Amino acid sequence: MHNNSQEKFRKILFVLTPIILFSILIIILFKGCGSQNINYNKLEEEEIIIDGEIVMQPTSNCRAHFSGGFISDQYEDENVSAIYKIDEMSEYVGEGEYPRAIAAFPKSNSSTFDGIAIDNNTRVIIYSEENYKGEILLNENGPAIILNLFRIKEYSEKINEILSKEFILPLNTNYPPSCRKISETNMIDWSKGSLKVICNE
Repeated sequence: MHNNSQEKFRKILFVLTPIILFSILIIILFKGCGSQNINYNKLEEEEIIIDGEIVMQPTSNCRAHFSGGFISDQYEDENVSAIYKIDEMSEYVGEGEYPRAIAAFPKSNSSTFDGIAIDNNTRVIIYSEENYKGEILLNENGPAIILNLFRIKEYSEKINEILSKEFILPLNTNYPPSCRKISETNMIDWSKGSLKVICNE
C-alpha cells in the first residue's frame, strides 16, 4: 500500500514539475519586460550622449565629419581622412548641439583641426567660445568640404589635389569640386569653441 502511494506521488510530481517550471519561467519573462521599460522608438532614433548632450547618430543628409587631417574620398595614413569613415584623427556626428568642441571632438582637436565634410541638408555653425558664445567662425550649409587655410604653405600640393580631383562615386556627386574650399581663418582655433549641427531647415 505504501509503495502504491509513493508511485502515485512520483507520477503526480512527474506531471506537475514541467507545468510549475513553465509557469515560473513565464512569470520571470513578463516581470523582466516590465522592469526594463525599453522605449523602442528611441532606440530606432539612435540617440547618443556626447559631453552631456543628447545628439543623433549620423544619417544620410544629416551628418558632419570633422578631422584633424584633411578630408577627401580616400584615407591616407596620418594625413587624410576618408569622408564618413572614422579613423584615429576624426569624429563623425549627426544633428545636435556640442557646447565644448574639444570634449565632443577630442581626436580632431589632438591632431589639429584641418578638415570638415558637411552633408547635403546639413548646416554647421561654429562659435569661437564654449556654450555657443563669441564670434561665429563658420556658418556653412552642405554639401561642403572645408580644408584649413593655415596648411596651404606646407601642404599646397595635397590641398589643391583634394580641391580639384574627381572623387570616387558617389562622393563626387555629393561633393563636386565646386563644393570644396579653403577656410577663411585658421581652423585649429575652431576646436576651442562650440558648435551646432542642424538638419532639414
